[in-house]
Amino acid sequence: WFKATNTTPHCQSIAAMAFHQMPGGGSLFPAPAAEGPGLFAKAEAHAQQTLIEVPGVFLADGRGLRQLSAVAPQIPTPQDQNIAPAAGDDTSAPNATVAERLNHVVCVTSANVGYSEAARDTHVLPTLVEYSAEIEEGCSSGEYSLALVITLEYESTFPQEGMVVWIKKHQQLICDEVDAELLLVDTVFKDFVDGHWLPISTDIRYAEEAEAMVQAVVTTDSGQTAGRVTTEGAVEDAKLGPVGERGRIVLTYRCSKLYSYTQMALTSGGVTERRSLVPLALQLPWAAFDNPASHCTVRATIQAPGGASLLDPSVNVLAYRDLKQSLAACGACEEAQMQTVIIPEPIAGVAGPGSAWFFERSSLPPTPTMVLTWVSVPDVDSGWEQVNTSLPSATRAVLLKPDPEDLKWLGVCVPTRQEAYLLRCRIETESPPRAAGSVRVHTDITISDASGSTGMRCNGSDDVRTCFNQYEILRMMKRLEAVPKLRDAGVLLDSDVWCQIFVIFDDGVRKEFGVETSIGDLDAITVANLLRTLTAADGAALGELQRLGKGGLHERWQQTLEALRGVRPGGTTSFVAGAKGAKNRYLADVLGKHRGKACTAYVNFDTDGGNNCGPCYEAIKALVAEADVVQGHVMGIGAWVDQDCASRVAKLLKGTASLSLSFPEQAEADHLFRQDLSRWIRTLRTKPIRVRVSAGAVCWRARHEDRFENGVDTLFATGPGLKFEQPDVSEPTFTKAVMCGLQAGESAMLYLLSRKPIELLATDLRIEVEDVPACISVAAEAMRGIGLGHHWLSLLACSAAPGLQESVVNKSVLCTRLQQRLEDDLSFAWNLPTKSGSTAAAGRAKTKHRVPVPQDKQPEEPRVQSLQRLQATPVAFGGFRPLTPPRGRCASMTMSAPMAPSSQQMACPPSALFAQPMGMGFGGPASCSGKGGGCFGGMGGGGFGAPAGGLFGSQGGSGIFGASTGAMETPSAINKPAPPSQLLRSSGHMRFGSVETPQKAALRAARALRYLAEQAMAKRTQIPEPSEDPLIASLLGPINQPAAASVVHLGFVCDSSGTNPIAGVRFKATSAIDQDITEVCRRQGRYPAGGAGWRAIPDATWALRAALRAVLDWWQLLWPTRGDLFGASSPDLMALSLEDMARAVQRLPFQEQ
Repeated sequence: WFKATNTTPHCQSIAAMAFHQMPGGGSLFPAPAAEGPGLFAKAEAHAQQTLIEVPGVFLADGRGLRQLSAVAPQIPTPQDQNIAPAAGDDTSAPNATVAERLNHVVCVTSANVGYSEAARDTHVLPTLVEYSAEIEEGCSSGEYSLALVITLEYESTFPQEGMVVWIKKHQQLICDEVDAELLLVDTVFKDFVDGHWLPISTDIRYAEEAEAMVQAVVTTDSGQTAGRVTTEGAVEDAKLGPVGERGRIVLTYRCSKLYSYTQMALTSGGVTERRSLVPLALQLPWAAFDNPASHCTVRATIQAPGGASLLDPSVNVLAYRDLKQSLAACGACEEAQMQTVIIPEPIAGVAGPGSAWFFERSSLPPTPTMVLTWVSVPDVDSGWEQVNTSLPSATRAVLLKPDPEDLKWLGVCVPTRQEAYLLRCRIETESPPRAAGSVRVHTDITISDASGSTGMRCNGSDDVRTCFNQYEILRMMKRLEAVPKLRDAGVLLDSDVWCQIFVIFDDGVRKEFGVETSIGDLDAITVANLLRTLTAADGAALGELQRLGKGGLHERWQQTLEALRGVRPGGTTSFVAGAKGAKNRYLADVLGKHRGKACTAYVNFDTDGGNNCGPCYEAIKALVAEADVVQGHVMGIGAWVDQDCASRVAKLLKGTASLSLSFPEQAEADHLFRQDLSRWIRTLRTKPIRVRVSAGAVCWRARHEDRFENGVDTLFATGPGLKFEQPDVSEPTFTKAVMCGLQAGESAMLYLLSRKPIELLATDLRIEVEDVPACISVAAEAMRGIGLGHHWLSLLACSAAPGLQESVVNKSVLCTRLQQRLEDDLSFAWNLPTKSGSTAAAGRAKTKHRVPVPQDKQPEEPRVQSLQRLQATPVAFGGFRPLTPPRGRCASMTMSAPMAPSSQQMACPPSALFAQPMGMGFGGPASCSGKGGGCFGGMGGGGFGAPAGGLFGSQGGSGIFGASTGAMETPSAINKPAPPSQLLRSSGHMRFGSVETPQKAALRAARALRYLAEQAMAKRTQIPEPSEDPLIASLLGPINQPAAASVVHLGFVCDSSGTNPIAGVRFKATSAIDQDITEVCRRQGRYPAGGAGWRAIPDATWALRAALRAVLDWWQLLWPTRGDLFGASSPDLMALSLEDMARAVQRLPFQEQ
């Protein structure tokens, strides 16, 4: 499987199978004429080139998969010049990320079913898992959200009866490192009626009412199908029925915040367009290809904003390689080591080139597999700050008017019996005109990396540190040039002070220096002469400065530039040292001298690597909090820049990052300087402000007298540093909401409860910034439809919503009773269930008359165990292996290869098709009882150490979504969504089926299928008379075995009744390797211990066809070098005879000792 340095012992054994000489030779399905070189033969043709191959990463190509390989890119690093990396330097490939930072969807569910007459079943697996994901732009530049639809389809074992499906699904966080969850916002049920899917939409009801309605439909012959879904804590609970052939549960989710980070430009010349990377992984279920659970369609569709594209695998092949290695290293289990990555192919004809991708297969992969869409999205800059004499100084407030249809559903009934409206208002604050003589102290803080890696040569003969020096000097000159214009515009006054602090750091503070200048000294003539002397050593300009008495000003600036030019590389890198040094210098030199004055600061953080030690994020937060930082920018240059760290530091500084392998060329440098100057000017315009919000009063008639209420209440506000103070009660009939903590120049979003129509509110709304009224306007609400309703409901439920990390609640207005009242109104109006579980989405539709499902036949409630306290090791999809073997079973029966049987072993009854002694077929038996096995069957006791409890932990095993004799917790006790890594560990990376590792499952399945093919061609025997204890027959009656059956499953013994062989339809448990029963036992519910998730196996032809479909879909994952065997195209399996398929199975790779 794996190659080169990534090879593991388990994977080597699979890879070795590819070089074993197969019986019969040739391809799996021999063709009349040679098909030419296969996929991997092409790879050999390219071997003469310098290729990077990434085992375990594949590009979807129609029905095939191509292993990712590309010409090794040229990435210059300090190591090329014998500069060794230090601990913390990010030596991974540019644009790479790690497994813990993936936005990773992991669908962990448990489903039980009940029938009108047949016995109930537990832990039933779906026959379709479909993802439809859309990455959307968030509320802020560089932030993104997710809309996700998951479709789960369940097929009835007895379509002539009514079936009820009851599922529970554990909620999840989208990422291990981002505290944002996938929230259920909508549910649709579907019933397959007369060849068509009939949708059953849902309406909100109180939970008790919804359950009663579903029960009434299910238990009566109403000709309807009903469904309901509730959410309580971190568990989603859905029920659907009665359905006939198949039923679907369609769950729609939203996630307010995805993990993203700044993309590094790999082209020469630096950053041409600032883009963000959003890695989205959709985990697929997996199963051994001889397990009937693998008969499941998987489908994924992903959309992204306009201008988005996939991170180019050929250019960024090293980034994909590093991610694959991170996936393999993130867990000790083999499932993690064998995680496969599929890159989907683009959908042709979609608006916006490369903005949608698709992947589909009709069977499950035989190893843990994810569909990875690593999306590159262009960032939208917030615009340029314009400086001129007519610059408006008033705050602008935009009242966002929803679409008329949405506005209806944002109407709520308040206690005054009046209708009110929930509206948003965006305010863009501006500093009011400054009073003459007021003083502002602004500080530019440059934190600059001078570690040893900056000694790398670039741009000809200069090293990185020299380039930093030149860039920082030029940045300083650009700002100096802007000062006269800012004075003319009134942004800066003569009384203001401009400080510049430089902190040069490696593993400590290397150098500190700076300059302080009075703005009154920087008139246009002085600045022009100063620029000429500093940049061109103009003697005449220097003489003019001296004549004006400003020779000392020139000397201070010249000393600062000389100190900057003298910085040289050395040492390791500690962002902590730089941030702490800058904070301490600011506290001493600025606040120590100018305490009590209005102070602002702008930070430029320049680096060529990552933080080598210490809690740098806490140090950055302290800098922002204590040094009056308004905004900042991170510039990262070089291959060792830690993109995640740089992106996080930029967000903490309330700014952006520009990352590149090399310094920008002239045109791009000018573009970056312009953006930096724009952000710098915005910072100069800021100051701490206080905001008041009101809209007069409304009058209403109570029994005793007229009463007054606020025309508008501010319920929430989002913005940096915001908090609510006590309301302003200066007016006798209404109050004003008061907010502080905002800086002039920053924006905020207000969430309003208006008792006035929006047209009247637009004229009455008054927003005051430092007693200066804002200019109010009305614009269209950007959020629409269910996304808008979900946003409001999430805020009211105190759950995750866009920007919620910065939101604050106005507790003087939004008391608990009002919050619950508004939540209920929105839940019913928008058809969205509440987070608390008080409401449920329920629906019913006229479908088809079906036999009712009585209460005692309905499925048992699926059970959910708390993931937070889990100690058992994962074994299967939604299950856990007990820490000690269960009683009465052999826990050590794993054999990876067949052995020659001894005479004693051959004395065992020969009835088991795959019960080859001591590990042949499906593994060693628990005893020599000889119970049935084979393709979609197995031996009593299971292989590879599977306990009797099987997948879902019966007989002492524990199951996250299954029955257990251990301590279980009710859904109400499970209140925290789980991170993806926890769901992966707990479910065996979404394993469908029995307990075995992917490597062992592949070896066993190949041998099992080969043996089945041999037996399927044998002559069929007559059905023997059933052998049963007379006492059992007297108690339960005779076995209703058909006198003659068209199909006989040779070698398969019923694990419940002992019938040998099984005739008619055989039922195989997907939860265990070795559980097979007759249809009679399945209908009566006579299941052997550990058996669950029963699937019907009509005959050997069906079994071989299903297994070969999985083999042809996924052979590259197991035998990547056997393109010669599988060929370039797949045959039509439906057209092949049993003999053809049997011959193909004989050619499957398998290992012999």
